[in-house]
Amino acid sequence: MMDLTGVFGVIVLLSPRQYRRFALTLLYEQPDEVEWNHRFTDGIRMVGALYVLFAIRSFLKRRSGT
Repeated sequence: MMDLTGVFGVIVLLSPRQYRRFALTLLYEQPDEVEWNHRFTDGIRMVGALYVLFAIRSFLKRRSGT
């Protein structure tokens, strides 16, 4: 499961604006009316980086056998 989380994190980290557009269509009935703060994109990117780090940590633990 963490492998999938890592892939998702890479996508969010590298293209947060595309992720935001995709999420808008899923989460809001009228996505055109939502206004985003520019800092939100940086926050999305940070979440993506955390997901990648968690996935790497999980991979390394599995690889070492602990």
